[in-house]
Amino acid sequence: MSSSSPPAALPPNAYDDRRATVIGTVVFCLSWATAMVGARLYTRGVVIHQLGVDDYLCAVALLVTYGSGIAIAHMTKYGLGRHVYIMEPANVPLYLRDFYVSIVLYCSSLLFIKMTFLFQYYRVLAVQHMRKVYIGCMVVVGGWALSQVLVGIFTCNPVSGFWDSSIQAKCIPDIPQWYINAGGNIITDVVVFTLPLPALWKLQLARPSRIVLVGIFSLGFFTVVISIIRIRYLKLFEDFPWENVASSLWSIGELTSALTCACLPTLRPLVVRFVPGLASHVTRGYAHTGSGGGTKNRYRASAGPSALESGLGGARGPGGGRTRTGSSSGVDDGSLSMTGDEVELTHTELKQHNPFEVHVVRELRVGVEKGSAASRGDFGVHGYVAPAGLT
Repeated sequence: MSSSSPPAALPPNAYDDRRATVIGTVVFCLSWATAMVGARLYTRGVVIHQLGVDDYLCAVALLVTYGSGIAIAHMTKYGLGRHVYIMEPANVPLYLRDFYVSIVLYCSSLLFIKMTFLFQYYRVLAVQHMRKVYIGCMVVVGGWALSQVLVGIFTCNPVSGFWDSSIQAKCIPDIPQWYINAGGNIITDVVVFTLPLPALWKLQLARPSRIVLVGIFSLGFFTVVISIIRIRYLKLFEDFPWENVASSLWSIGELTSALTCACLPTLRPLVVRFVPGLASHVTRGYAHTGSGGGTKNRYRASAGPSALESGLGGARGPGGGRTRTGSSSGVDDGSLSMTGDEVELTHTELKQHNPFEVHVVRELRVGVEKGSAASRGDFGVHGYVAPAGLT
């Protein structure tokens, strides 16, 4: 009578399941990224009608991020989130195929996100002496990111050797390649997120506005922190479908964070549309008498949502500025009263273009003549008018 050894006992936690966590996290991250990129495209395309190359790159980055996230979620079908002890052997190559797709698309998404940031800087912060710096960073950072995409694609020769163990393939070792990839991405991220800070700090802004703006851009370093945390989980585990949950979710979280940071600086016009209190406010400077007995007042103004990327609108005024005419009534706060007067506002272009809708000091020339009364909102001036000496 033959005897057979009993099957090995499974660990107590062999049937633990984290698949719902994986799918829920991926859905949340992709939904959040969609909302942020959608808000950016709506703001740039509908609110201020100024879609640029960086916006299209951001849209492509979102689509590629979707691909990576879907690949991660699909891996749960073949074992991600379960222990290796109960994984069907036939599912291993299918799991590894999805894993391969998620890696390639992760690297591709980082490429497009980095280019989104750099093209955004070039469009809005490219003062003359910085143009070559931005172009140089595009070449270096873009070259690094593209190299990692190619390494991800051709990790094995032939490519199918990544997931098919029956093929005699030559593959780049996962370790140290994963660490080289992560370290290079961290270094390039620090460069990308640091690049605009000196230019932003030199903008002619009130200190609180400057601090807020620099703070918004510095949120990108949160993505760097996520990248550093992710390194901890870049290991070859025996229980790989269970342990890879953490690295996969940190990866999709990193992409979501980077997309969020790329979109935040562009959203102020949209916020102002729904919160008018953040719109422009005018502070009075001084007055003088113009020719013909007309009174001309000069103001220092903080530019609001329509005075930067979207502009004040209307026709071009003298000296390359824009002119908008309208009429004013009911502006009486004890420091200035304009009732029943027609007002023309002309502003000169800023030497430093500021696309992020922060408060920037400009000068507005105001001509006051008798005419019909209307709302001061007709030409987009809102808020408190302070007397001279308080500004």
